[in-house]
Amino acid sequence: MPIYTFRCEHCNTTREAISSFATANELVFICVACGGDMTRASVTSVNIIGPAIIARKVEKQQEERAYFAKACGHNYACRCGVKFSKPNPFKQRIRAAHGFNDEE
Repeated sequence: MPIYTFRCEHCNTTREAISSFATANELVFICVACGGDMTRASVTSVNIIGPAIIARKVEKQQEERAYFAKACGHNYACRCGVKFSKPNPFKQRIRAAHGFNDEE
């Protein structure tokens, strides 16, 4: 089904909705910004859905990577730059729980 843009008659806020051609002309949404009526806007551009959606997803992923990337190139959860100033107080317990002997 095609994606139609609906525009508020009062504040020009837009919203997209998926609808069949027959029902798109009959739909009227209520604007969440001002409470006015949103009717279908005139078609200004046409996208071929498959390649356009893939291109948008790739672009969004690249933007997210750039936003969360650190100097090391990893994502926001990376601990490359973390340096501990004290030894881990639970190291012996962890090693014992996993069956490692400290005498090794």
